[in-house]
Amino acid sequence: MPVTERIVIDADPSIKKMLSEISEECAKTMKDVVCSLIESEYRELQLRKQEKISEYLLNSRLENLKN
Repeated sequence: MPVTERIVIDADPSIKKMLSEISEECAKTMKDVVCSLIESEYRELQLRKQEKISEYLLNSRLENLKN
């Protein structure tokens, strides 16, 4: 059984209710909703990582300009 299906099956009843409402409203399966949420969180994580890298590079360049 795929992980996303186990997440839905093993979810707390209140989480299942929320998933059910979201899936009905969006006309998606609960599995699709879970996958979308995971993908969204992953994209945010990647953006935060990229932001940290950009900040580091900017700070490095500023330090080089000072020297």
